[in-house]
Amino acid sequence: MVLELPKVLNILVDYCDISATREKVKRLSPFTTQKIAEHELNRVDNIMKSGEYVQLYCPFEPRYLENELAVLPYLTAEQLVKLKNWFIFIHNIKRKFRTCAIKAYFSKLGNYRDIVSTIEEKIDDNEQILDKASQELSRIRVQKKKLRSQIKQILNTVLMNRQSIFSDLNIVEREGRYVLPVLRNFKNDISGIIHSYSNTGETVFIEPVEITDNSARLRGLDDLENEEIKRILKGLTDIIRFDITRIEADIDTIIDLDMLFAKVRFAQDLKANMPIFSENVSIYNGYHPILKRLIKNVISLNLKMNGHEKILLISGPNAGGKTVVLKTVGLLALMAKCGLFIPVDEGSTIPFYDEVYADIGDEQSIESNLSTFAAHIKQIKYALEGSKKSLVLLDELMSQTSVEEGSALAIAILERFASRGNTVLATTHNEDLKIFVSRRQDMMNAGMEFIDRPTYRLILGVPQPSNAIKLAKSLGIARQVISNAIDHLDKDKMSVNTLFEDLACELKAIKEQRQRLSSLINEYEVKLGDLNMRKKQELSDLKAKYKKELIASKRSIEKLIKELKKRPKPEVVHTIRKFFEEKLKVDENHEPYYPKLGEMVRIRQLKKTGQVVEVHTGKFKISLDNIFYWVGPEEIEQVDQS
Repeated sequence: MVLELPKVLNILVDYCDISATREKVKRLSPFTTQKIAEHELNRVDNIMKSGEYVQLYCPFEPRYLENELAVLPYLTAEQLVKLKNWFIFIHNIKRKFRTCAIKAYFSKLGNYRDIVSTIEEKIDDNEQILDKASQELSRIRVQKKKLRSQIKQILNTVLMNRQSIFSDLNIVEREGRYVLPVLRNFKNDISGIIHSYSNTGETVFIEPVEITDNSARLRGLDDLENEEIKRILKGLTDIIRFDITRIEADIDTIIDLDMLFAKVRFAQDLKANMPIFSENVSIYNGYHPILKRLIKNVISLNLKMNGHEKILLISGPNAGGKTVVLKTVGLLALMAKCGLFIPVDEGSTIPFYDEVYADIGDEQSIESNLSTFAAHIKQIKYALEGSKKSLVLLDELMSQTSVEEGSALAIAILERFASRGNTVLATTHNEDLKIFVSRRQDMMNAGMEFIDRPTYRLILGVPQPSNAIKLAKSLGIARQVISNAIDHLDKDKMSVNTLFEDLACELKAIKEQRQRLSSLINEYEVKLGDLNMRKKQELSDLKAKYKKELIASKRSIEKLIKELKKRPKPEVVHTIRKFFEEKLKVDENHEPYYPKLGEMVRIRQLKKTGQVVEVHTGKFKISLDNIFYWVGPEEIEQVDQS
């Protein structure tokens, strides 16, 4: 509860389409093995990548039909129509997803086309049994229709013959019987059975004696009709009963799919990513999902714990975000175990912990007669007796007792957790504990940054001072009180706090320099890539040019050969000699030219002009539009400067 997983699940509930899914989500608990959790995460990931969505529904709660069939002889027409419509829905979604990437999630749903056809033959969409449902039902209803017609004909004759004794000249049906509305003063003027009175008492509803026999016959047919309808419903119910195991399994499948689609939409709105289970904690730009809904600009959490560093001690000012770090890491671990994507950047990793123990807040209990300190000790005891592959979150470790004994106990507790291999995140204001952790290879200090005020950023590697006096000053405590507090403060501890502040500043400066260097390296790599592309393009252009000239020369040679085969004329021989002199002439030896740095020269082969930017071992580096060439003195010539 302290890690607020139920609150996250309550948010997930809003993404569910089916009421049964909502109840299932509220009871959702972490999976027991990493393999099962990874399978669930992969299913969510597959649906997310497919980009598909479908709104799902179930006509009944799980096991409802099974329980009904165990005690009832038949289902109602309403229930059967609901089932039929759901079977059609299943058929449609199977067809919709039959060719997409997630078809396997729907393909295992049953085929109910025969059941749908059978129900449609006997019940219409208004949940009425059709006349054609059976020959016997059809026969009974034909007889009832004839009998009703006879009764109405008799009653209409009575109405027409004695209009003055009736309050209305319409036949009335009361509780399945046909009656006439007789004025109260004339009730003795007509023979028959009185069935009821109007609200005012002025009208008496009488079934005339002329239709008594026909009415009795009609009631008998009603009974036969009801019996036949029951027989039809029982037959349809037997078909459902035969397939009830598959139907209940498909209800479970639809609810499971509803939860998967809910997880996908939840992850999309949260901009969450799939967690990767690993031995190490590496959280990049993570945040607490509940906090994100309350605060627009949440400072993201970046936390990396190497395999040999299992204990992280977080220090820093009050209200600086230490407890939020504990809750965030714990909640992300539980969400991952539940098969939920977590609000972190891609590539974030987290171990699959057997258990997550959280001792956060005041656990004092009047009923159990425990003090705050005793309650904390009890929580730590549970964690020490639990699995070694557990995450343990300890807020304000041993701050509920004296500094001396609290420090000793805290050190011993951290040593014990370290020897067991537990992952522990603990918060503290205890300077002795910070110094102890700094001397351990298997433990790491961290702190919440404070620059005139809390920044809520976690700084790894360096503990942070509590800055209680600075915080009190910023909140308006009197200057004299602040001054007296400084006088009472232990000078050694003041120097330690100053050291922590200096280390934090140095670390921040180093990180900024590292980021700046990384940015410069990236910029250099981009420029180098662009340069290589330009060189590659120029080489490609030269190759294309020479290939074009080669093809043209080949065609010219072939044409000259054809001319020679016909008849060697003097002018043809002259043309051939001239062609080969031009195309195959040996390059002339050029006088070497030795330019000065900065001088503009022309590269003979490229016929382009560039600037000399460097000289090395007798060669010159020429810049042509930021592309550089190393050439010898015989490959360049002077440019006319006039």
